[in-house]
Amino acid sequence: MVKRAYQPLNDPQAGDKLKQFRQDLNEELEHAIEGHEFKMVYIGIATLIAFASVIYLAWKY
Repeated sequence: MVKRAYQPLNDPQAGDKLKQFRQDLNEELEHAIEGHEFKMVYIGIATLIAFASVIYLAWKY
């Protein structure tokens, strides 16, 4: 099986399109990371409250 050599695109706008695609992808990635960090903070707070509640109930009873 012979692999084809890919020809470079002769589209003069290809560089601009690629740059725009990378910028859009970077923005989406940053947004996803920020959302994930926000969720992790809530999960951490909920875990801390649950752990403190269990400790309190074990100490109380």
